[in-house]
Amino acid sequence: MMKKLKDRFKFKSLTMRIWTTFTVIILIIILCISLLYLFAFRKIDESNKIQDLKVVHDYLLKGNNFNGTDTNRFDEFKNLKGSNNFILNIDDSKTQIRDLNKRDHIPPQGKDITGPRPQDFFNDNEVRMWMAGFIKDGSMNGNEFKQTYKNVRFLFIISSVDDGSSGKSYLVTYMPYKDENNLLYMFIIVGVVFIAIGFIASKIVAQFIAKPLKELEAFTKKIARKDWKEPIVVRSEDEIGSLAASMNQMQKELKKADEEEKTFLQSISHDLKTPVMVIMSHADAIIDGVYIDSVENTAEIIRDEAIGLEKKIKQILYLNTLDYVLENNSEDTEVNLKELILHITSRFEVVNSKIDWNLDLKDVIVNGNLDKVKVAVENILENGLRYAKEKISVSLSRMEDFALLEIYNDGPNIDSKHIEHIFDNMYKDKTGNFGLGLAITKKIIDFYGGEIKAVNREHGVSFIIKYPILKKDNQQ
Repeated sequence: MMKKLKDRFKFKSLTMRIWTTFTVIILIIILCISLLYLFAFRKIDESNKIQDLKVVHDYLLKGNNFNGTDTNRFDEFKNLKGSNNFILNIDDSKTQIRDLNKRDHIPPQGKDITGPRPQDFFNDNEVRMWMAGFIKDGSMNGNEFKQTYKNVRFLFIISSVDDGSSGKSYLVTYMPYKDENNLLYMFIIVGVVFIAIGFIASKIVAQFIAKPLKELEAFTKKIARKDWKEPIVVRSEDEIGSLAASMNQMQKELKKADEEEKTFLQSISHDLKTPVMVIMSHADAIIDGVYIDSVENTAEIIRDEAIGLEKKIKQILYLNTLDYVLENNSEDTEVNLKELILHITSRFEVVNSKIDWNLDLKDVIVNGNLDKVKVAVENILENGLRYAKEKISVSLSRMEDFALLEIYNDGPNIDSKHIEHIFDNMYKDKTGNFGLGLAITKKIIDFYGGEIKAVNREHGVSFIIKYPILKKDNQQ
């Protein structure tokens, strides 16, 4: 049920959303004012009116003129509309009422009548006799009353007086109380007017906001079509301007990724096409019997090219699935980097016996997936072995909360134009060097919160890896 109501009140139009929000705010303000009026303004207004009524009452008491000759028309004051005064005489259970103002009704007829007239509901004497019921034995000294009679609220004051009559006499000053709702009505009318004006204002504001948003929408569609020609113009420094600037940055990054992907595909296409062509040509030579060397040597060439081709394909598949494997792999364990490096270098020493391996390894334990950490280290060592002339140095030490692994080879320096990009995904220089292995290594090291960089030395290149140490490792 609630879901249906939410769906019903969902607006696709930005104008309607703004106007609805504006209307709800206005209605909340009106509601708050209404509640404030009911619980505060009315009390204050009622208190003010009875204070004014008391001023009139005290004035009559001080004047001591209860013969009806006083011509003051207090009921003509705005805050005393409908007020009246009378003398109530009680003598031997006989009650007499004498109107001091000698008027037939309250308030007087005319265009200035703003309050309810008691005679419109009941007889004046009936009201006065009802008020007489609040007189207690003994003297009364300005006793104030706020009571309701036949759904009309009355404010009245009673005081004992001496008007020369026998028995007991009392001066009663009273008035019917009418809620002054003009202020509330004014707020409601103003609120309705604002709601009407708000619709027009909302439409203008929505158009002002929607115009740049529509431009951003069109720009997003261009990006989806890989149209990198023109960036969107940033016309402001507000949130929309910030969004436009972010989309321009996104366009640059996507353009760069698109260009790298094209370069990678072209490079990989060449790398895959070349061994396939070699394999096919030598296979055809065997079939046709026109091979240059022996059939065994030709078969070895085919095997070596197939091994290289298989390695490239595995690297491509490994890189494409690496993110998923890292995120969903829960087989992290303690890895002793010293033992791992010794195991890898012992295998690589056999590959090229002319290389001098210089190892300086400390015991350092890290946390991670053994296979992934092994692949990361193997790729760097294999890269060093490919370019080393005579020497490879591997040092492992502990630096604060990181394992510091440096793999140095005395091969040629890396061109300064390429050294910052050799770890990028799908990056290759014009010579075809720096395959996928370095990108795979960086992705693994980054996943575990480490860092890797290449640094040119005076004679050779160092690859430096900082890898977080297992916190519970207490080794020195």
